[in-house]
Order: sequence, then C-alpha cells, then structure tokens
Amino acid sequence: MLEEYLETLGLSQAEFARRADLTPKLVNTIIKGHNPVEADTAVALERVTGTKAYIWTGVQKEWELFRSRVAERSQRDTAAVRAWLANFPVKELQQRGVLPSSGDLHAVREGLLSFFGVANEHAFAGLNQRCAVRYRASKTYPSSPECVHVWLQLATRSAEKMEVAEFSNARLLEALAEIKPLTKLPPEEFQPRVTALCAAAGVAIVPVPPLKKTKLNGAAFWYARNKAAVVLSLRHKTNDHFWFTLFHELGHLCLHGRDTAYVDDERPESDAEEAEADAWAEEKLVGQARLRVFMAGQPRAKSDVRDFAASVGIHPGIIVGMLQHHRVLPWTHMNDLKDHFVFAGDA
Repeated sequence: MLEEYLETLGLSQAEFARRADLTPKLVNTIIKGHNPVEADTAVALERVTGTKAYIWTGVQKEWELFRSRVAERSQRDTAAVRAWLANFPVKELQQRGVLPSSGDLHAVREGLLSFFGVANEHAFAGLNQRCAVRYRASKTYPSSPECVHVWLQLATRSAEKMEVAEFSNARLLEALAEIKPLTKLPPEEFQPRVTALCAAAGVAIVPVPPLKKTKLNGAAFWYARNKAAVVLSLRHKTNDHFWFTLFHELGHLCLHGRDTAYVDDERPESDAEEAEADAWAEEKLVGQARLRVFMAGQPRAKSDVRDFAASVGIHPGIIVGMLQHHRVLPWTHMNDLKDHFVFAGDA
C-alpha cells in the first residue's frame, strides 16, 4: 500500500522518509513487510498521506495474517493435506457451493476448516470423535463418520438461518395434530405448512440431500440452547419414508436427552431408543392398538389399506410402509399406493 502511494505521487523512498521524519531504512523495511507499522509510525504516515492511522495499522495486521498463513502452508505437507481431504465429500461440497471450486488443496482445506468452525485438523478430530460417539451407525450399511458430520453441519448452517421459536413440547404436540392431515397433500402444499408449524414449536425442519458415502434417512439434534432441528435426506424418495422419518425424529426430541444427536440410517432394530422413537411415531400417526388390530387381519387388498388409512386420517402409502416394516406385506407389494417425490433440482 505504501509503495503504491509513493508510485502514485512520484516520490522516492528517501523523499518520503524526510517528509515523515523516518529513516529511509525503516521506510524500505515497511514496504518490504519486514518491519511492523507501530502506532507512532502510523500517525506519521497519516499526516503525510492523509490515510487514517488505523488503516495503516490494519494493513499491518492483514500483512501479518497473510505471512502467518503462508508460513503455515509452507510447513504443511501437501500429501498430508490431500490425505485429510480424502475423508470428505469435497466434490459434492464444491458442487453445493460450500467449498471453493479451486484445485488448490490448501484453499480447499481453509474452506473446510471454516465450514466446520475449527482451527485445524487436530481440533476437527476431537469434534468428529464426539459426533461419531453420538452416531448410531448400522453395521450392515456403514456411513463415513466424516460425511455424517458434514451432513449434520450442512443442516446446522441451514437451521441457524431460519426463524425458529423457543422449543415447546406442548406446542409441538399441538402442531402434530395439524400436521397429520397434511400427509395426504402433495409436497408443494405440505412443505411450507409443516415447516411453519414446527418452527413455531421450536423445531427447524431442514431438508438436506444425502451425500454419496452415507445411508442416512434423518437426524434430530439441538443446534442451540432451546432450539432443535430435524434433518431429512429424502433418500428413498417416497412419502412413507418421509413422513415416518419426520415423526420418528420428532419423537427423539420429545422422548430423549438433549446431549445426543440422533442420526438414523438403515439401523439395527435392537437399539432401544430407536425402537421407542418408532413406537412414538406409530402412535402419533395411527395409534399402535389400531395398527395391531389391522395387521392381525392380514390385509391383502388395496381397498382395505385405503379404508384403514382414511379411518385414521393419513395417506395410504404410509400404511403400506408400516405393513412392510412389520413384514405383514412383502417389500414388493402395494408400492403403487405410495407417492414419490424428490427435492427441487434433485431429479
């Protein structure tokens, strides 16, 4: 900046030094970035150049930060950076506009650290370890822990931008009574209404398309002191999975502790808390007693499913999903009663 100023005015370093009452050596070292701009020097520069002293000290700080980054980069092994980045879905994050599209590994690393809000790889390792402990992973369909953390962070960033009230269990239960009939509507009609009802009860509903190295359906977690988020991947692209996952995740928020992020994939059924959330979802959507009676009759006709769905006030595709889950119906039967939909732009 100082060098540009001298060039603009056609001043030599020696002439400028005389005007500022500084030594030519000091002026030269400031230009080369070898000497800091102290407060008294900044005042002198202000008087000669007309540029405020705080700007000169700010320029110095920016230069020091730049040199610090350059020094860190020179000390960091490029192979180690590449190996660390290989754990993450970098291309997907670049496609979603989260990371810079640059091929510069160090620039991508900077972007990823900023995305997670950590200073370095060591800090991320501790963060990722805590996330992995909270993650109830399937042994059959394992998801990359780093990709799980990326997915949760994408949801957190979206939730933080939403207008969400303080959480209220009572308001959420009231909202469910209004949400249940919405299961019969198309996505463009139910989505804004579900989002608004849940936000008023303290829950951000966040759709985040799945990442390639994950088999995630949904998650429930607390992203602020008294605000929760439910993230949905819509991985299966059917309404039965969408609605049951939504109610299942809301069940975690109502039933279980706030210190745990419940991340659900193709999970084993032996997990007690997952079974509790499943039962809660069935109760709120249908009523477990009514569902048991209906399943005991071994329904095989589509008309029976439609009639039962109408009697409980939900879409018949959700009933089909429950019957398949409980092995009353094969997975190949009655899928035409389900609605299929995708995220906008995710055909």
